[in-house]
Amino acid sequence: MNLIEKLKTEVERYQNKGFLKAAMAVCALTALSEGKVSLSGRYRIDAIIETMERLRIYDPHKAVEILDDFLADLRSDHDRAAIVLEQKIARYAGDYKSARTLLRIAYLVITADGAIPP
Repeated sequence: MNLIEKLKTEVERYQNKGFLKAAMAVCALTALSEGKVSLSGRYRIDAIIETMERLRIYDPHKAVEILDDFLADLRSDHDRAAIVLEQKIARYAGDYKSARTLLRIAYLVITADGAIPP
């Protein structure tokens, strides 16, 4: 990879960092919606990170680290952390493509175990 390609990749990472955090916030909120993160939910999140084009530019370990931090925050002070995570997601409410992608991520995590619980 030459210098120009590296620079383009770094600029793209910088421009999409907020989306990465919003995506991990969606994953954290939906994964803990049943009280615990299931193994299949965790596998689904890993698959999302590896296959989604906007997230593939990041080191998967960094994305998982962000997710784990969000999950820890939700477990320690759910109400406060949920508000912060919802704000990260709300930044993309006016961007149709990003909002649609975040909804798809939520759907994929929710349905990781099969049927959607009530």
